[in-house]
Amino acid sequence: MISSIKEVDKSFSTSLSKDNECYEAVTAALDAGYRHIDTAELYQNEKEIGRALKEKMDAGMKREEVFVVSKLWNTRHHPDDVLPACQKSLDDLGLEYLDLYLMHHPFPWARGDNLLPINADGKAEHSDIHFMDTWKEMEKLVDAGLVKAIGVSNFNISQMEEVLTNGRIKPAVNQVESHPYVTCNRMLEFCTEKGVVMTAYCPLGAPGDLKDHGLAVLEDPELKKIAEKHGKTPAQVCLRWQVQRGVVVIPKSLRAARMVENSQIFDFELSAGDVETINNLNRDGRVYKWEWSKDHPQWPFNEKF
Repeated sequence: MISSIKEVDKSFSTSLSKDNECYEAVTAALDAGYRHIDTAELYQNEKEIGRALKEKMDAGMKREEVFVVSKLWNTRHHPDDVLPACQKSLDDLGLEYLDLYLMHHPFPWARGDNLLPINADGKAEHSDIHFMDTWKEMEKLVDAGLVKAIGVSNFNISQMEEVLTNGRIKPAVNQVESHPYVTCNRMLEFCTEKGVVMTAYCPLGAPGDLKDHGLAVLEDPELKKIAEKHGKTPAQVCLRWQVQRGVVVIPKSLRAARMVENSQIFDFELSAGDVETINNLNRDGRVYKWEWSKDHPQWPFNEKF
């Protein structure tokens, strides 16, 4: 039985995987031994994940053997929307409870079914709801047994402190973008001190998007040197680096062979020198800044992570 995200050694992100592609990817991931499945309402793939989970459970996999995470989207921050949003995710996934439910961002957008309420000026239509009001409703989901634990995503340290100070239930996780070009060392130190798990999304640097920004992490010459020394790929080095420093990683791939490769990171260890070299690659090269909401007072990226 999996009772904590830290107990799962193989974690899989379904970000931007849709329709049958997502069903096939999750099925392949479960076959490869992955037991932490990360999704969100935004990804619009929870029904397909539910289909894959049902087939595996019908074949004998127990519910408690898989750790399922979903996220409350920005348009669902109103206190009246939190329970219905969670229940819809549960219904789509075909589950009675979630192991972990995260607030996707600290900044709320206009209520409604338009998941991306962007105006003609290219800015998000904001709401003035404060994330603490949303958090209090998420705490009720734990009380009701709909979720085992709650956490946040994309929160900076100041926002984390506010939740830790004013919340009744401590966030179990802060899920943030982290890879060798945005190491989030301050955030990791803070989370470790407070007993909060840091989870890294885009742990390989979202290769396609980073190339568009001139930040191809997996092509970094220092990473390539370390990978060659250990007989591993740069991707495996990125994942091993996170695991060694106590970070949960959720890599994404649609290829079964790559999923297996990404899980083969427990048969080698990076030296202290390797870790220091990777830490020094940091350039705060964040891919996902959600600049649609840059003018929102709760936009988190004005503060260094």
